[in-house]
Amino acid sequence: MTEHLSGRDPEAARNLALINYGLLFASIFFAGVPALIAVIIAYSQRDEAPPSIRSHHDFQIKIFWVAFALTMAAGACGLGALISGVGELMEFTRVNGWDGFSTINIDLSRLAIDGRIVALLVAAVVLSLLAGVWLIAAPAIGFIRLVSARGIGLTSPAA
Repeated sequence: MTEHLSGRDPEAARNLALINYGLLFASIFFAGVPALIAVIIAYSQRDEAPPSIRSHHDFQIKIFWVAFALTMAAGACGLGALISGVGELMEFTRVNGWDGFSTINIDLSRLAIDGRIVALLVAAVVLSLLAGVWLIAAPAIGFIRLVSARGIGLTSPAA
């Protein structure tokens, strides 16, 4: 095996990038904790890696931040829907005379769900699905490109 100019073994750098793709994929099942580990590894190793592997570390960092942004947006929409829903429920019960927790009597037959709540719930679900698809597709594409010895965004030299 040949050594890279920085003294880092290219095969070890490649294997680490492969593990990172696995961590990014596994983050779907473990609430994002493996993705956090993968992005820390990618940030710490990208400067020492060969250019083709560096492009994979950059792509792994991009995968993390896009998934993080989609997840935060989905969480904000879900939280907004929850707060709006609880606010509507509190307003509804206040109108009906809620006088304490000892005598709770709620008649939900006249309760109408506001369109804003439905829109926020739909947005939360759609953004969550997008984050999930992103965390499946992007690491798979990167993994396939890494296994086939191609960088991300790098053009192959003309033969």
